[in-house]
Amino acid sequence: MDKSKKRLLFVNDHLPYPVDMGIDIRVTNLLENFSRRFVVDLVCRVGKKDNLDYISQAEKYCNHVEAFLSPNRRSNLHRFVYKILFYLSSLLKGTPNALFYNNLSGIKKRILRLIRNNHYDVLFFEYWFWDKGVIQAGNNLKVVDTNDIQFQRERQTREKKFRTLYQPFIRHRINQYMKKELEHLNLFDLLIVISEEDKKTLHNYLGTEKEIKTFSTGTDTNYFSPRKTETGDETLIFYGAMNNLMNIDGVLYLYKEIMPLIWDKKRNTKLMVVGSNPPQEIRALASDPRITVTGYVKDVRDFLAMGRVVLLPLRMEYGHRGRIFEVMAMGIPIVITPQGIKGMEINNGEGLLIEESPQSFARAVLTILEDQTYAKDLGMRGRKVVLEKFSMETTYNRLADFLFEHVNK
Repeated sequence: MDKSKKRLLFVNDHLPYPVDMGIDIRVTNLLENFSRRFVVDLVCRVGKKDNLDYISQAEKYCNHVEAFLSPNRRSNLHRFVYKILFYLSSLLKGTPNALFYNNLSGIKKRILRLIRNNHYDVLFFEYWFWDKGVIQAGNNLKVVDTNDIQFQRERQTREKKFRTLYQPFIRHRINQYMKKELEHLNLFDLLIVISEEDKKTLHNYLGTEKEIKTFSTGTDTNYFSPRKTETGDETLIFYGAMNNLMNIDGVLYLYKEIMPLIWDKKRNTKLMVVGSNPPQEIRALASDPRITVTGYVKDVRDFLAMGRVVLLPLRMEYGHRGRIFEVMAMGIPIVITPQGIKGMEINNGEGLLIEESPQSFARAVLTILEDQTYAKDLGMRGRKVVLEKFSMETTYNRLADFLFEHVNK
């Protein structure tokens, strides 16, 4: 073990391999960059036995990986029993799913044992959904990577999902959720946020004396780099994990409201939906011969390179969409709604066009399709922005250096 390095325990609610969600990309990038400055141990649960085979991938960056099958996944009976317990806890206490499953007795014991038996300089938690006793254990720096403000995400998701009849109940549940989130966030010594907007919001709730630092989502600009377009077709791409309500809503809105306007002018244009875990309502779109739904793909770059432009008509505004930086790093132009880019500190024309109505959105897409010189210039402006503001060096490397210097104080 390198004695010149500090020690960091990374607490995550799942093994980030195989990488099939945006949060997995963030976690793997964090592990890689933390390993430059720290001796990193990773503790996490896994959802199924097959995923235990991926532990070796995490060991590239970690001194020790303690990944174990989640207690509720041992058998169908375990799953049934824990599901009943979760529903009761959710109904009576308003307990979020992740908070319930992250704090099953066996999981808490494993994390606490690691903390007791090792001298960690930093406890780094992904999200806030952890037992208060676990957060406060040990005499070390407690850090949480918030990613975004979860109760805002919950508010938008629930209001979209449930009808007006349930709004009073939904508001009550969101208030419960917000209270729990703020109570837990207050236990950490340091909060990491991904935008100045989130920092301002949390300071309003927690007080300006709370230490909150902004480190944006980053992108490996060597891995995501420009390629020659691999098809002569006028192929459009929607890119995003399909188990996410924001993306499901975005695809359906794109198909119903925007694509007919584009097909009216260019009827041979194709749409490819690239993202893991598409539900039936998204898979059903492939019955249209102009639509391809890929599901999980091993190397997303191969599919992004087939597109002339990436379309992200998102109507929810939570979170940081790291995929936007990946597309921009490849020099591919994007057309996106204001909600999709909110808080990300990117301006109209910096690799993307920001349009709100279906009509203006479709016009922007057609402009890019009809002028390849303009499209290439727009795409390369996007790559320049990512290199300057959202590369690994300007995001995750800076965070690792900051934490190292912080504990050295």
